[in-house]
Amino acid sequence: MSKTYNILWIDDEHNDEALLPFILQAEQQDIILEGYGSFKEGFTALEANINHYDVILLDALFFEDENSETPNPAGLGSAIKKINELIPKKAFPYFVLSGQTHFTDATNPILEAFQLRCYNKKNADDVKELLINIKAEADTQLELQIKHENQTLFEILKQYPNSTRNTFISIFKGLKGFHNNFGDQSYFTDLRIILETMFRMANACGFLHDKCVQVGGSNVNLTESCMFLSGCDTNHLKVSCSVTHFPKIIANNVKNIIHTTGAASHTTTVDVTQNIHIQAYRNSINTPYLLYSLALQLMDVLIWFDGYSKTNSNIATNKSYWQDIEVDQFGNKFKTDVITNVADNGWGTVLINNGTKRIGIHGDHITRLNLSVGDSIKFTISESAQAKNITKL
Repeated sequence: MSKTYNILWIDDEHNDEALLPFILQAEQQDIILEGYGSFKEGFTALEANINHYDVILLDALFFEDENSETPNPAGLGSAIKKINELIPKKAFPYFVLSGQTHFTDATNPILEAFQLRCYNKKNADDVKELLINIKAEADTQLELQIKHENQTLFEILKQYPNSTRNTFISIFKGLKGFHNNFGDQSYFTDLRIILETMFRMANACGFLHDKCVQVGGSNVNLTESCMFLSGCDTNHLKVSCSVTHFPKIIANNVKNIIHTTGAASHTTTVDVTQNIHIQAYRNSINTPYLLYSLALQLMDVLIWFDGYSKTNSNIATNKSYWQDIEVDQFGNKFKTDVITNVADNGWGTVLINNGTKRIGIHGDHITRLNLSVGDSIKFTISESAQAKNITKL
């Protein structure tokens, strides 16, 4: 997997066919130029997805907004000022590229003030040098180093909201020792929301039952979703899945994330400060490592899910494994299975839970319903592990 560089490019001519060779030359070096024709469009995109971009490339002259008819002579200075204002959030390397001779061949007060060089887009050597310098400056950026060190994860995160990528970048910064004063409530909520997004994607793929993501109209029940995908009966939604989607380790990771962050049911309604277990833990050990461990577990879950969803992409087949749970008037679940044995004393046997549990069938039921080995029956189970409420299918 190649290491890509995402460049915000503000140039009113970015769509000009004459610049296509420059764009292709950049792409050959894994530099992706995302062009905008005006100051307003470019910086709106930047602020909406600040951790997506690694470097800013500015034309010397560009429009103020999409309605401008002439370039703004002060646009370059305004853009540089705006970039500097972003430093508390993220410090961006930036470069100037122009075909205007009064920028490339003459002294310009804006370039002088910021000690900038203007690369000439009409000069092949300048363009080649610009692309080399873009990559060199980008490689010094911590955010890009994190993305390049975790390429598989961040490639998958392109399917998720921008906030997901931002959360993980912040956590990776903490792991690298740049800051570790995390507030559990904020980040635990972020992790739950990321998990909710994955569950919604699982529903779209047909893995997760609609009832799990339509609680109260649109909420995701995290606990019930985990149980369903783990091959367990849901506690309250009366649905189950005949196929176990989550491997044991993934199921345990998801369960751990849900219960540790206090999200017993839904996502954003949980107040971590009310989680007694977390508060007791914090009183005895005040470190960021619990958060890190949960985040790292979630990263593995997301990577696993991406591969699993690609391998099992038939939505209709996935939905065919959904089952409704039928219960009697006392809430006992009906099961369906096959009689495996009828003993000489008249008692029958049916094996459940993948053959790990033996359920007895009284001889009276065997006689009354004319049951024999191989017959399929529907039944509930008594406390003494006997079949009752039996129906021959």
